[in-house]
Amino acid sequence: MVQSSGYAAEQSGTSITPDDGQIYGAVRNWLLGILPAGMAVVQGQQNRVAPPALPFVTMLLLERERLATNSWTYTPTTREVREPVRLGMQLGLFGPGAGAGVQAITTLWRDPDAAACFAGLPFPLAPLDADAPTRSGFWEGKHQYEEHWSVVLHMQVTFQTSIAQDFATTLSVIALSADVTDPPEE
Repeated sequence: MVQSSGYAAEQSGTSITPDDGQIYGAVRNWLLGILPAGMAVVQGQQNRVAPPALPFVTMLLLERERLATNSWTYTPTTREVREPVRLGMQLGLFGPGAGAGVQAITTLWRDPDAAACFAGLPFPLAPLDADAPTRSGFWEGKHQYEEHWSVVLHMQVTFQTSIAQDFATTLSVIALSADVTDPPEE
C-alpha cells in the first residue's frame, strides 16, 4: 500500500501458520502412536493443572532458530512470507517405563515412518535430530522417587505469515499533449 494514498488496506494485520497448538498437536499424535497405551502426553508448563497419573510425557517448545532467508509469493490480496525455522521441543517422561519410552522416541524420531507421519500435515514439519536423553530425579506428591528422563527433539517447521497488501488491478491512463519537438532541438 502506498503510504500517502489515503486508502486503508482491505485486510488488517497478519496471520501466522502453524501456531504452537498445531505443532504440539502434531508431535503429540506421533508420540501417542509410538508410546505404550495409557501413557498421557500433555503440554508442559500449564497453570493450575495437576499432572496426570503416572506415566506421562510433557512437551515444551524451547528453541526457535532461523535456518534461511525468507521466501515469498503473492496472492490477489496478500504477500505470503515463508520462514524455515529449527524448533527444539523438550520432552519429559515421568514414571515407570520412562527410560524405555525415551529410547523409543529417540530411535524412531529419525525413522522414515516419522517423516511420513508429519508429511500429511497441512504445514511443513520434518524431524531433524534429537539430543542425548538425560536422567534426573523426580519426587512425586508422596515424596517417592519416580523415573524421569528428558530429551530435546529438533524439527524444521516452515512458518507462513500472510500480510494484507493492496495491489493495483486496473490502471487508468490519460494521454496529455505536450509542446515538445521530437527529437529535441539543441
